[in-house]
Amino acid sequence: MAIPDSALFLACNSVADFISNGIQANTHGIKIYLGSPADITKKDDEDRLNLFFYRMEPSGFQAGVHPQDPWRIRLFCMVTAMAEDGDAQGEGDLKLIGLIMALFHDQRILPSVNIYGQDVRLEAIFNPATDEQINQLWSTQGDTSYRPSILYEFSLTPILQPDTQKPEPPRVGAFGLETRADIGRRYDPFAGTVQEPQPRTGEVTITNPAWTPLIAWVDGSDIRTSLTLDVDSTTPASFNPTLWIAGDPGASVDLEWSVWEGDTWRTEAGPTLSVSSQVIDPESIPVALPTLTLPSLTVTPADERWQLLLHVTRQYTPHPGATPITLRSNPLLISLYRSSTP
Repeated sequence: MAIPDSALFLACNSVADFISNGIQANTHGIKIYLGSPADITKKDDEDRLNLFFYRMEPSGFQAGVHPQDPWRIRLFCMVTAMAEDGDAQGEGDLKLIGLIMALFHDQRILPSVNIYGQDVRLEAIFNPATDEQINQLWSTQGDTSYRPSILYEFSLTPILQPDTQKPEPPRVGAFGLETRADIGRRYDPFAGTVQEPQPRTGEVTITNPAWTPLIAWVDGSDIRTSLTLDVDSTTPASFNPTLWIAGDPGASVDLEWSVWEGDTWRTEAGPTLSVSSQVIDPESIPVALPTLTLPSLTVTPADERWQLLLHVTRQYTPHPGATPITLRSNPLLISLYRSSTP
């Protein structure tokens, strides 16, 4: 019976896939293995790179993480070059090690990989090894001869089980404060004043090639960060909020919805739109702004609350050949509820 996948394996394997693509391993006949170097040295008729993940340690940022929340750890890996046996073996080892060092220097942040619903981007950090460290690692490999090796830290990877995460709560769309003198009334309905977070305004600096979009809802003559919708009076399919996107006018951006229903969040891609202006100024709201169609929701009598979180994204490539970076705007919220629910 095959051993099932784990979050740790998927993270380590994503590093091997990144290296394979980055150095065009298939084109050059380079094999990449996960495991102990001693097990790979026997394949001496191949050009090989071995990834030996020898240590895992906590991130240091999550002292009391919930058992059903992802636990993020650091991975330490020894990368060993093993060129095909022959007169030029030493040269081949150096070529392989050089490819790895150049790859991680050029692309320190690895592409995103989804691990059981978690979007993960590992960072490769060069970890200079002393002679003593190298000797300790290779002394565990029996009679295997030392081959050129370098150490990297890959951070941070989540450790979690599939389908065992705790229910995710909705986001806070407004806040308020009420003071009562009678502790016995602490469960009474909230009767204080509710305030929404102030929308972000201002000008987007488009001279910066890594400019990030700025967005706001337009509600009549107001701009807002959060909207509410009573599904008892208005169906989600007939609600079309107006969106203001600021950035480089005319540039294309993509909509990204996060949908909360049934105590879980899911992501749904939206359409591509054009930036309306460079500035969000509540005193100068443009006339022609796009209206949106909400993602599909399962609205049944048994449901009481839903939420939609919207980001606008664009792709930015720092330099030719680099991995594109997703630049994400500030979030906007739509909270849906039933007025008939007490």
